[in-house]
Amino acid sequence: MPLESLQTKKVAILGYGNQGRAHAANLRDSGVSVLVGARESGMAWRHAVDDGFSPCSFSQAASAADVVMFLLPDTVIPTVYAEVESELSSGEKWIGFAHGFSFQFGRLRRLPKAQYFLAAPKGAGSVLRARFCSGEGLPTVFAVAPGSTETTRRLALSYARAIAGATPFLKETTFQLETEGDLFAEQVILVGGVMELMRNAFQTLVENGHPPEMAFFDTCQELTATLDLFIKSGPSGMLAKISPTALYGAATRGPRVVPPETRATMQAIFSEIREGTFARELQAEVAAGGAVLQAARAKEQGTVWDKTYAELKPYFEQPK
Repeated sequence: MPLESLQTKKVAILGYGNQGRAHAANLRDSGVSVLVGARESGMAWRHAVDDGFSPCSFSQAASAADVVMFLLPDTVIPTVYAEVESELSSGEKWIGFAHGFSFQFGRLRRLPKAQYFLAAPKGAGSVLRARFCSGEGLPTVFAVAPGSTETTRRLALSYARAIAGATPFLKETTFQLETEGDLFAEQVILVGGVMELMRNAFQTLVENGHPPEMAFFDTCQELTATLDLFIKSGPSGMLAKISPTALYGAATRGPRVVPPETRATMQAIFSEIREGTFARELQAEVAAGGAVLQAARAKEQGTVWDKTYAELKPYFEQPK
């Protein structure tokens, strides 16, 4: 996909964290003019300077750019969007996101002259940058708001290609599908489900006399090898390659760990996402001061699980 439609535009990256830093670097390497918007007092500003950018305020970046990407946390985007709304209303603007949460759940006022899109890499910012630099690229989806022009669709596709690198997987989706899928996966598998399974499995072994470091390898570290095998071989291919012992144990015990009732729980969680219940809960949590978020971040600090990881970290950091 040619990048000319994007290379003739100036892109503002608002937020220079996990996604913003990778987007800005990949866009620059793809021949796109990039501005970085950040708080002058924050770490993001210093990182942008270190990376060779000349950061400016959110308002200055939004005013000077044709394409304004909001790459801040979902809980912060509405505040910054409101700060720069007058700049977004001046002339033709394309407003983009790496996740559709704020747009999908109506947390932003739609501006009549603006066009809205998203470009969502399937991985963290550090992975996006590493895959771009290695020449592999990272699968990425893109979407435009209902009623968007074909010009906006081409721009969204060009943006996705510019950040994704050489990956052959660029797929068009919708704001709704991207938002629902991302939230659902985070809650039931990628963070919520996996963390609960690993923590409980680790604790069970330790409580039954296993050394914490061995329990960590058995229940956490080896998960990476299992996922690698799954991605390389697929569901049936993986089952064909594991030992009879592992296969029999998985077939007879796996459904006991994740019983059929879990599907009903997953459906309930999905319904909460689609109906906006989760979005309203999160908005209320932030408005109330974020006590649940603070407690969740501190939950594992000082636990045996966390201390065991800290002891093993030098091993994990060794070159492979």
